[in-house]
Amino acid sequence: MADDTTIPQEPEQDIELLKSQLAQSEAMLTQMTDTCRRALADLSNYKKFTEDQRKQASWYGTAEIIKDMLPIIDNFDRARQHVKDEGIEAIYRQLTAILQKHRVEKIETIGKPFNATQHEVLSQGPGPENQIIEEFEKGYTIAGQVLRPAKVIVGNGQKEVE
Repeated sequence: MADDTTIPQEPEQDIELLKSQLAQSEAMLTQMTDTCRRALADLSNYKKFTEDQRKQASWYGTAEIIKDMLPIIDNFDRARQHVKDEGIEAIYRQLTAILQKHRVEKIETIGKPFNATQHEVLSQGPGPENQIIEEFEKGYTIAGQVLRPAKVIVGNGQKEVE
């Protein structure tokens, strides 16, 4: 009759084999955990990137529409100077409210120092050097970025002839 109980010949070898397998399993678990963490970080970064891209695309779309509206706003501003009409004033207020809603602001000009990023010089004239003495066309920024530079005349440092 055959003996059904199998007695390990060398239990130390089995223990060493199990320890080796455990160490390999722990190493694989560590590697998989690191891979999972990196994948989650990559996913988070991708979400942030796509959200930034969406915001930027939205900003450019808004900026392009507002750029197209600026000549109309300029014409309303000119009309307001020559015609005192409540209808023109109401439309102008609506247009400026839209600009404010989208964080569009006028660029400061008269009496301010020339700034090449915000102003476009059309000519120079008598007045304090590099100081804006006249504005031909208003400039605008949107969320702090120049949408359209102001077109200005800058002083050349000579006194005005009286």
